[in-house]
Amino acid sequence: MKVIIPETHRGLLYRNGRLDEWLEPGKHVRLAWLDQLRVELLDLAQPVSTFRPELARVAPGALWTELVVNADEVAVIKVDGRPTAFLRPERYMLWQIRADVTADVYGLRELRPSIPEDAWALLPNDLVTVVTVTRYERLLVYEDGRLAAQLTEGRCLLSTLNRDLRLVRVDTREQERAITGQEVMTADKVSLRMNVILKYRTTDAVRTVEEVTSLPDALYSEAQMTVRRTVAGLRLDQLLENRKAIGEGMRAEVADRAAGWGVEILAVDVKDVVLPGEMKVLLNRVIEAEKQAAAQVILRREETAATRSQANTAKMLEANPVLLRLKEMEALKEIAQSLDQVTLVAGTGDLMERLVTRAVPTKR
Repeated sequence: MKVIIPETHRGLLYRNGRLDEWLEPGKHVRLAWLDQLRVELLDLAQPVSTFRPELARVAPGALWTELVVNADEVAVIKVDGRPTAFLRPERYMLWQIRADVTADVYGLRELRPSIPEDAWALLPNDLVTVVTVTRYERLLVYEDGRLAAQLTEGRCLLSTLNRDLRLVRVDTREQERAITGQEVMTADKVSLRMNVILKYRTTDAVRTVEEVTSLPDALYSEAQMTVRRTVAGLRLDQLLENRKAIGEGMRAEVADRAAGWGVEILAVDVKDVVLPGEMKVLLNRVIEAEKQAAAQVILRREETAATRSQANTAKMLEANPVLLRLKEMEALKEIAQSLDQVTLVAGTGDLMERLVTRAVPTKR
C-alpha cells in the first residue's frame, strides 16, 4: 500500500481495523500481505479533537495535551493567544503542531462567572446570557424565584446553567402620568371635571417590583382618590384661587403612600378645571360684577384725589398773587392759540378785567 500524507495533515494507519501507526507528512509504503490496511487523515486545521484512547496511544506525546472539561464548566480555546472557540464538558486533545493551542476552563456554578469579555461572543445562549444595562436603568436578576443581583450601568455575563433566570428592568428616569376627566363635586355642590399631571421617579427598584403589581396603575388609582378627597373638601373659589397650594397638598398625600413602593413623587399639578356651561356663564357674571365694582372704587378714589388736589391749588393761589398772575398768563396763552389776533391793554388793575380783544375767528 502506498500513501502520501500532505503537510497540513497527519496519517492514521489502521491495520485490520486497529489503529496501528502515526504517519508524518510524506510518502509511505506499507505491505499488506493478508492484512486490510486503511489510512485516516487528521486535519491539523482543527486545533482540538475529542479524546480517543487509540489516538493517544500512537500520537507523539510532544504534539498534544489533554484537556478535561467537567459537567459544570466551559473551556475557551485560544490559538496563539486569541480566543477562537469554546468547549462543552468532555475530554479533548489539543494539538500543538501548527500553533500554540491553550485552554482556559471556567466554572458556571456562579451566577456571574469570571469569563473575560473578549470570549463572551463564543459562548452559547443555553449556557450563558449577556445583558446590557443603561445608565438610567436597574436590572433585577431573580434566580429560581430569589433576588440574586441588582445590576447597574454596563454589560454583564450571567450563567444560565441549571438555573431559572428572570430579568426585570426598572426605569429610574422622571416619568409622568395623566389623570384626566375626573368627575368631582366641590364642598359647595359644584360638579366639575379635573385633569391632573402626576410626576414621579423610582428610587428603590426592588420595592417597586416586589411591593406593587403594576406601578403606573397603582399611582393612577392613588392619585385619582386623592384628587376626589381633596376637591370634596374645597369650595369652588378656593379651588380656583389656590391651585398651586392644592397641588402641593395632593403631592404630599400621594408621596406618603408611594414611599412604600420605592417611588418619589415629584409633583402633582392641576392642569385643567373644566366647569359646566351654565356654571361658566354664572362665574363670568360674578367676575364681571367684581371687576365693575373694583373699577368704581378706583374711579371714586381718583375723583377724590383730583378734588383734593384742586382744593390745595386754590389755597396756594389765594395765598400767592404772583402765582395767580402766572396761571392767568397760561390761560391767556391757551386762548390765544385759537385766535388770529389778540390785543392786550395792561394796567395797574386786574389783568383779566382790562383785557380787550379784537380777533378774527380762526378759519376752519
